Parts: sequence; C-alpha cells; structure tokens
Amino acid sequence: AVLKLILSAAAVGAFMNLWAFQSYYSEDDIHLTHHDVDDDVVRPSDNGWRADEIQIREEWERPTDDGWVEDESAVQEEWEPILENNSPSSVDEEDTDDVNTAADDKATEDDKAKTDKTDDKDTEQLSPFYSSKSCFKARSNTVPEHLYGKLQKPYFNLGFPKMGTSSLHKFFECGGLDSVHYRCTRLDSCARCMRESVEAGGLPLDYCELPPRKIDMYAQMDDGHYFPQIELLDELVDGYPKATLFLTFRSMEKWYNSLRKWPPRRNGPHMNDKLKQHNITGFPSGVGNNVDEFADWYCNHVERVRDIAASNPSLTLVEVDIEDSTIAKRMSDMFDIDERCWGHTNVNPIANPDLDLSEVQVSQKYNQIVNKKASD
Repeated sequence: AVLKLILSAAAVGAFMNLWAFQSYYSEDDIHLTHHDVDDDVVRPSDNGWRADEIQIREEWERPTDDGWVEDESAVQEEWEPILENNSPSSVDEEDTDDVNTAADDKATEDDKAKTDKTDDKDTEQLSPFYSSKSCFKARSNTVPEHLYGKLQKPYFNLGFPKMGTSSLHKFFECGGLDSVHYRCTRLDSCARCMRESVEAGGLPLDYCELPPRKIDMYAQMDDGHYFPQIELLDELVDGYPKATLFLTFRSMEKWYNSLRKWPPRRNGPHMNDKLKQHNITGFPSGVGNNVDEFADWYCNHVERVRDIAASNPSLTLVEVDIEDSTIAKRMSDMFDIDERCWGHTNVNPIANPDLDLSEVQVSQKYNQIVNKKASD
C-alpha cells in the first residue's frame, strides 16, 4: 500500500511538471524576456533535445509604460515603440525613409523639441574622402537578365541593421517566401543559431532550419551584438556556394542618423551607442563616434563582400539601394514578385520629422495589406 501511494504521488508529480512545462511554453508565451527562462531549459533540434542552455538575450525585453526597458538595445521584430494603448507593434524594425509604422503616429512635443536641438548633429556630412567612394553606391548590373526569376536560394542579406532589412523581409513575405528577420526559431536569434551551428562543427544553418522548415530569405541575421554576415561570411559562402547574397545601401548620413535615434526613446541608449561597445570585427570597441567611422566600417564590409562574390562565380550578388525610386520595379523583375510588395516599413517620426501624418498613415495601411497577404 505504501509503495502504491509513493508511485501514485510520483505519477501525479510527473503529470504536474509536464502540464506546467506545456503551459509555460504555450503559444501565448512566444515572446519571452531573459527573466522568464530557466537556465537549464533545453530546446529542440532535429536530433531531439539539445542540452545547451537557452538564454534569451537582454535586448529581448518587453516595453514598459515609460518606454523601453533599460537593457533593450537592438533591432527587435516584436518589441517596437509603445503605441497609444501601450501595446507592442506587430511590425518590424526598420526606420529609414523606410516608414516606421511601429512608432507613435506622431512624436511628442518634447521629442520634436529634442530633434530640433540636435539638427546640427543630424545633418553631419561625410568627409570628402568618403563621399566619392564607390562602396557607397549600389551597382545595378550585378545580376544578368537571363537569371531573373531564377536566383537560387537561400537568400542572405549581408547588409547592416537600419538599412532596409524590414523592407526586404516584407517584400519576400508578401511574395509568398519564408523570410526570417532577426529571429530564426521560436526562441533563438539567427545570430545565435548560426554561431552555435558552426561551433558544433556544422554548417551555419544547421540549427536555424529545424526540419521540415526550409527558410528562403534571411533578411536580418545579426542581433545587434554578433554579426554572422561578418564573422561567418566565409562559412556561409563555403556552405552554400550557389546562394544569392544581398547588400543594401542608403545615404550614410541618414543611416547614421537612424542609428542615433533607434529605438525612438528620449534618453537612450541608442543603437550607435551599443554598437560601439561590442568589439565587432572591423569595428573595435570605442570606434563609432561620427558618421565617417560608421561609413568606413560599412565600406570595408561592402568591398569584402564584392571581392568574395567576384571570386565565387556560382554566387549571385544583388545590390539594393533602398532610396532608389526604381528599386520596386527591379526587385519585381529579378524575383518575379509583384512590385507593390516593395515598400518602406517602420518609419520613425522622431528621426524623420519631415514626414507628415498622412505619409505615416499610408505606411501603416501598406503594412496592414502586406501582413494580411502574408498570412493568407
């Protein structure tokens, strides 16, 4: 009788643990903070469960009533600036003259005043040494027309955050492709799963594509800390020799301004502050004090990617100027996707005070259409 009682208690305990685990990781809890996950939780792979820890990155934080939490730093799909109802937006991270539908419909008077006070910094210009360099100009002739509609997957965007990553993501989603932006699995950033795949002796995508999923487009693979497009570029090229690579381009002045004001919170820290701390290859800690230093980093990256593409003829390099008025037509021709799928996403009105409300509303409507089409 005692043995039966012990076995019954053990069975009940096991059932309760299973119920608690399933409840904890329900669909309602997809967006977790790093405070929500136990250190010893494991995650699935194609071989079952892996024994390494899940550690949700500090920047995957929920917004608070006062704006963004202290730790948040990077480019989150989910956690966008607070809307009037204090709920996170459902759109992605971009800001560009890319249309930040996630930001508040209009900036507060305080934000506008702050913007006015920093106009002299916002208009910081590249030095003449940089402004004439070819690495800042997208080339339109890198894809021969006989390859239009036939470019091979996977697609890797090797550009940097705040350079049209969301626009690429939405374009391919709208076209019916499986595109990921920042996060490759339910819990892992693309940066993390790629790094762990290579560290385990595999190809970069081994832990990012859990069967039967096959991702078409990696629109943003960095997490604001670790940049696979830099650190794992050789592994990506060697592992996927027929891939299609992307480089995105925009005005360096606008890019720098965007970094300095993302996320759109009053007191920072902002993305440029965080990038200066992470000791990224080609961008050591302490560098990044002005537009020239950010431009130099990007220029060196562009030249490296171009050299690799030129020496690997099985690769295709697509260069995308997100400020080019003809880019929607070119993207449509190259990928056989309706050109209406191309549009700017995530305009930050704090960083773009020249935008009037009607432009922001048009952008919001565009994103609603794209999101609906992608879910149909």
